[in-house]
Amino acid sequence: MGMLCAIMFIFPEKGITIANSTIQFPSINDFFTPKIEEDSLSKYETDVAELFDSTIVVSKIDSAIIQHKLDSLKKFRQGLQLNEKGKSAMHRFFAALDNAKKKKVRIMHYGDSQIEADRITSYLRNELQKKFGGYGAGLFSIVPVTRKMSVNTEYSENWKRYPGFGKKDSTVKHMKYGALMAFCRYAPIPQSTIISDTVKYEAWLKIKKPKASYGRTKTYSQLKIFLSNSHTPINYNILADGETVKSGVIEPNTPFQTIQANFSITPDQITITFNGSDSPDIYGISLEGYNGVVMDNIPLRGSSGTIFTKQNATLLGNMYANLSPNLIIMEFGGNTIPYIKSDKSAKDYGRWFKSQINFMKRRNPNAAIIVIGPSDMSIKEKTKYVTYPYLEAVRNAMKDATISSGCIFWDMYEVMGGKNSMPKWVNAEPSLAASDYIHFSPKGAKKIAELFNEKLFEMYNKYKYPNQKKKKTVNDSIQ
Repeated sequence: MGMLCAIMFIFPEKGITIANSTIQFPSINDFFTPKIEEDSLSKYETDVAELFDSTIVVSKIDSAIIQHKLDSLKKFRQGLQLNEKGKSAMHRFFAALDNAKKKKVRIMHYGDSQIEADRITSYLRNELQKKFGGYGAGLFSIVPVTRKMSVNTEYSENWKRYPGFGKKDSTVKHMKYGALMAFCRYAPIPQSTIISDTVKYEAWLKIKKPKASYGRTKTYSQLKIFLSNSHTPINYNILADGETVKSGVIEPNTPFQTIQANFSITPDQITITFNGSDSPDIYGISLEGYNGVVMDNIPLRGSSGTIFTKQNATLLGNMYANLSPNLIIMEFGGNTIPYIKSDKSAKDYGRWFKSQINFMKRRNPNAAIIVIGPSDMSIKEKTKYVTYPYLEAVRNAMKDATISSGCIFWDMYEVMGGKNSMPKWVNAEPSLAASDYIHFSPKGAKKIAELFNEKLFEMYNKYKYPNQKKKKTVNDSIQ
């Protein structure tokens, strides 16, 4: 034991680095003093003092009163946080929901890889469509990053996806990527305005009813294709169960166009064909109903949410004007956290993110914007997984950027349980997060969706029934 103590006493606190590996050893304090796991709300002196607005020393106040105030503070932090401008924006959105049977309501859910495969979005979409009507899965790309549970497609092998962020294709000389931040083509991108008419290209897309999906995404009455075309005429044909429902020519020099086909009943299969000397740029396909809620799932893998201002504003504005969203959800932050090494860097990211919010507000003046902050994310220190050092600084910067812009912030980190909560989600039975201590499992994604949905409807009910007494709700975070 004496030798062990000697090693613990002289071993460097930050460990010894050999090549690319770091050897760490617990200090004497680490070894003999059990650490008390600190929740992000345990440093409550400042918040409690503000809540009481009193000079009474906190330690002298009855513990039951303190706990009541802390519970109230925690509930506030886990709700939708906003100022009066944000409240007005949400009331406009709720009014649109109440009118959804007469006029379609669109919600666009942007996010990083946490929402891939329609995770989180699919549950929210179903709950809103059950309450306010609506059908279909909304927008999707012909070539997806990963398969969505709410979309069932096949496509010819000559289709290619061109993303407008991350590793871009060098043959693309513009930033016209549209609302999905990516477009698809079946012919190579021309490097000249002169297109040979001796080479012809053909492509197809088949859309079938999804199998593993909520019922309302299996029914739709409208198909929309968002595109542009530069050089040559392109022929298209849309078939529903083998019968042509719409066909025509996409003319050259078309900066933005929407092709729409309607169905009296949902086809078992929709087939879309294109042929010509070039390919249009397809910005997305949408499956919708005639009214009710349409909710788009738009995952941007690897993005920190700072790509919007880099896009061609004219094209993006035209597409948003056509889509006319009532609510935009921006769920980001996770991809920037591993690279933030100081409070200054976190604040810089917050300022950058604020410019993205304001860019989206200018192009969507009638839309409310909800920002969902990062989840807890863990890094391994010695033998334990702990929260990234500057995660809370990033969360705070995003919250300040959001609320000061008249938008709404939902703190996913606090909802999970705050500091060092991710290991509890990983170790839950069944597991709610993956072994990378960053991403949710499918069950965890659904749980997050349920918690967000609860707060959204809680706010809606306050708007709808302002004089109704509040019901007690059970805090369902993993503690």
